[in-house]
Amino acid sequence: MFFSLAWLFLTLSLGVWWWILGFRQAKTISEISISEARQVELNRVNRMLQLEGSFFLSMLTLGGVTLAVLSYRDHKRSKLISDFFSTVTHEMKTPIASLQLQIEVLLEDTKHPELKRKLEKIWKENQRIESQMGNAFYLASLMQGESLYLESLTISDLCESYSHHEPDLHWNVLVPKETKVYIDKKAFFAMLKNLSENAKRHGKAKTTKLTVAKENNQVTFLLEDDGAGFAGNKKNLTLPFLRHSKTSGSGIGLYIVKKLIEKMKGSLEFPNSSYGFQVKLILKEVP
Repeated sequence: MFFSLAWLFLTLSLGVWWWILGFRQAKTISEISISEARQVELNRVNRMLQLEGSFFLSMLTLGGVTLAVLSYRDHKRSKLISDFFSTVTHEMKTPIASLQLQIEVLLEDTKHPELKRKLEKIWKENQRIESQMGNAFYLASLMQGESLYLESLTISDLCESYSHHEPDLHWNVLVPKETKVYIDKKAFFAMLKNLSENAKRHGKAKTTKLTVAKENNQVTFLLEDDGAGFAGNKKNLTLPFLRHSKTSGSGIGLYIVKKLIEKMKGSLEFPNSSYGFQVKLILKEVP
């Protein structure tokens, strides 16, 4: 919207300047002492400049206003869609969490093998829905340009906190636990969960390991799995809504991870691996 208005102002200013300059030049020439026949020709040229210049400025104004109106409508439509995503995901969080808790209670109480197998399947599908709703929430936040809540946290705090969310993820910390990074804790955990679920669901990984190390003044988080890996072009992995196989999800998981890590002033890499799949999250160390 801003750029369309800036373009309209700039082009109109240039058009008006050209129009006024043309009139002044034509008037100056017409005032010079020349023959009557030449004077008539100059007057005709002057009228032509007035008519064509007026038509040009009118078309320029109409095109610019149309562009501004369409940009404004597109902005409103995008905001409406992102608001819808935010509202839906927020409203769905509570019932999904409640359903998850009830399924876990039933799993603990049931002794019937067949019923337990079905409940476990429902539990996994509910987790998948919860993950997709989380992706939709972050996608809506990114569309709206919302900022993250960045704070200085130690590796020890991150490790202990995330162990409660994902006990199956093994942390291999090769840096002092007092090492600090500047991140949004909630968004960082969402990224790790997204990557871990991708490894298990799409790579059929059995185990995942997160190695925390230092490279110069940066802290790296290398997530490794023992799954099938990825044989395609890794440059396309972060493209939104691009499905790489029939078993792929919505195609926005890695795109959201990339955008979130960039908002934390970090970067995302996919190192080559002889087995499984590796994802490296790179963040600056807080002095």
